Amino acid sequence: MKKEVTVVISGLHIAEDGQQELEMAYEGEYHEKNGMHYLFFNELQEGFTEPVRNRYTMTAESLEVRRSGPISTSLYFREGERRQSTYQVPWGNLTATFDTSQVRLDVREDRLEMQVIYRLNLNGEEQAECNIRVQVKERKKEF
Repeated sequence: MKKEVTVVISGLHIAEDGQQELEMAYEGEYHEKNGMHYLFFNELQEGFTEPVRNRYTMTAESLEVRRSGPISTSLYFREGERRQSTYQVPWGNLTATFDTSQVRLDVREDRLEMQVIYRLNLNGEEQAECNIRVQVKERKKEF
């Protein structure tokens, strides 16, 4: 796969009060080394002028998400594991716990797709059953 890619992140959060679906697309960079897949991209979030910088590290067994800028965190998902992390945001910190039930990675010559299913707790309260999908495709050149 080429270095310049389009990253599409879609998510489904199912909670007691209903479900929420999200999908966002970004231009980014992809690198592969020793069986590890790296994605780098920036995202602008509402209310912030500085972008959040993202680095996703993917293997067949795990997903690590590092975010820096106005929102800062390091998240780690591995099938069958429970992990805790802190989201640092301008108005305070949130403690998040992730119980990961599934991690799947599909790598092809011209694309990559990762799916992670987990339960999310924020500050000790159960929030949602979550399903995140990361799709990476070679960026199309415009003429």
